[in-house]
Amino acid sequence: SMESIGTASFPGHAFFVTPTYDKEHVLQRWTVTEDEPLLYFHPLEDMSKEEQQNEVESLVGSGKWTMKQKFAREAWMVDRSFARDYLVKTGRVWMAIFPQPFLQGVNRDRVVIDVQDSNALATMEGAVLEENQEMHMWSADYIGQIHTVETSHLYFTALPESLEKLTKEDYQAAAEEQRRLAMRQFQSTTVKANKKTEVVSGIDNNDTMPLSLKVLSCAPRVLEVKKFLSPVEVQHLIDLASGAKGDVAMQRSTVLASNVKGSDKIKIRGATKTDTRSSSGGWIHREQDVIVDTIFRRIADLLKIDENLMRDQRPPHLIGAHGEEEGPLPTHDRVVEAMQLLRYEPGEEYNPHHDFTYPSIDNRYQPKRYVTILLYLTGEGDVIQDGIRLSPKNTNTDVDGLQGGETTFPRAITTEYHDGIKVAPQSGKAVVFYNILPDGNMDDLSQHSGGKVEKGVKYLANVWFWDPIIN
Repeated sequence: SMESIGTASFPGHAFFVTPTYDKEHVLQRWTVTEDEPLLYFHPLEDMSKEEQQNEVESLVGSGKWTMKQKFAREAWMVDRSFARDYLVKTGRVWMAIFPQPFLQGVNRDRVVIDVQDSNALATMEGAVLEENQEMHMWSADYIGQIHTVETSHLYFTALPESLEKLTKEDYQAAAEEQRRLAMRQFQSTTVKANKKTEVVSGIDNNDTMPLSLKVLSCAPRVLEVKKFLSPVEVQHLIDLASGAKGDVAMQRSTVLASNVKGSDKIKIRGATKTDTRSSSGGWIHREQDVIVDTIFRRIADLLKIDENLMRDQRPPHLIGAHGEEEGPLPTHDRVVEAMQLLRYEPGEEYNPHHDFTYPSIDNRYQPKRYVTILLYLTGEGDVIQDGIRLSPKNTNTDVDGLQGGETTFPRAITTEYHDGIKVAPQSGKAVVFYNILPDGNMDDLSQHSGGKVEKGVKYLANVWFWDPIIN
């Protein structure tokens, strides 16, 4: 295999590789060091270039290797060559695959780079993120920097009488506008829960509200948005996560490892239960109901992403001659995963990990999870009593309030902290962090963890966006 495999590790962690037919025969051993996050196994490395070429031709000629495997090796060698130049120029380890067919924030026309071109690296590094591109990235020039964006997807401050799952017909323009106007009586531009009559009289159909993002870390890029969710929206997600709504199955959380060989193609390994992650989780799509859909739309505004990219798309060749789908969009699949709801009981945690995965070397799109959004549903001291979230000032109970459960970025460096930053849970707050850099490389500094819950219950939701498509 010429593929990349990622795993959570630590300095001193030892690895070795063996042939599939003889697991007692160790081909190579490594010990992980703090400054070497990437390890290569090249069985022909001790040969000269001419000997390597002859060996590869012999393997192909004897039928032991296919032409696809030969191509994969050549692509891998080009990638390693680029990685050396990249390290010299940037001081960072190249963890993606070169060349990048699509560059984040760059126009969606395929970028073809001549691997012999000495300006190839400059082409990668010169990728400028422009305003209003599909995959916008907020700048993080200094700690405390503030960005503000407007959204028309207002807070729900009262529950609608009916919360039905949305259908494809509900996403037609006329139905969307009708639903938007009907929901205004349950919404407000402030998070306070008002009476319906007050909401109706105090809101205009064209109202928007500001969302403010504050930079917590520049490397990695981490930003927080306080009061991203209203108490009503928070409780609605908790109800879904606790099973009170009855249609979300919460199971032991899994980790998503990187590529693993399966039959004759690369597959993403999923549903791996491990002590690395000990929470319970479930999944809901934006079509769950109008409140969840509104949260997804608000996230799109927060990230400055075209909301249409968050919908399932029909391939361009299936679009009718009269444009029934209003024309093809840049992707053939939505760029957002379902929302993951998580519940952490006392003693549960999520050890340091990355959210990005490694696509197959022959995947022309090179898709990546480019940004993560965390939505905190419970905060420090919050109590869950009979399924209802109560803040410390509104509770008088023997039930333990939430202690612990902070989100840590151990590699972040600020003027105050040189051993990482911790983000305390706060109900309704959102945290945004980017898993890749503007040039398309994975951001190794984006490693993060969910701290152990000491007391109480922690509820959290997260959403992952991909660029340019979901793998």
